Amino acid sequence: MEMLLLAIAALIYLGLALGVILVVDNLVGLVFRDPRAPVQPSFFDIGRAFVASQKLYRK
Repeated sequence: MEMLLLAIAALIYLGLALGVILVVDNLVGLVFRDPRAPVQPSFFDIGRAFVASQKLYRK
């Protein structure tokens, strides 16, 4: 029984540690952006381009 609780605690600990690592990595990525990386278009721009293409297609 103690081994089962120890295994569950270890898995929870590993999950929380990985979660903290991911959060810190994303925060560092927001602060220190790579200037050489291509800028990803936002979903708003993609939506506007789609609407414009549909208007041109109907004409």
